[in-house]
Amino acid sequence: TYRILRDTALARRIKADKDYRCQLCNTQLKVSNGHPYAEAHHVKPLGSPHNGPDIPENILCLCPNCHVLLDYGALKLNKNRVGEIGDEFISYHNNIICEQSMT
Repeated sequence: TYRILRDTALARRIKADKDYRCQLCNTQLKVSNGHPYAEAHHVKPLGSPHNGPDIPENILCLCPNCHVLLDYGALKLNKNRVGEIGDEFISYHNNIICEQSMT
């Protein structure tokens, strides 16, 4: 089985820097033990055919709902909401990921 290697420390750092708060809807989830929960999302996905990089400019901190919506191209990204994400990754998401979901 082939699995893309991710920098899990980078993902943890981004989630901590954002206080585990979704960068799209501002939700901060807490699980049963009271710890916050969030997911790291690569705006330009890792692996083939996208081959996005595992760098801070390509990673958002999201709640599970927004993560799924972005994965399926159901939401477009706005630079004003996710300013630290690179323009090329936002453009890729909006023009490739979202368009693929329409077909």
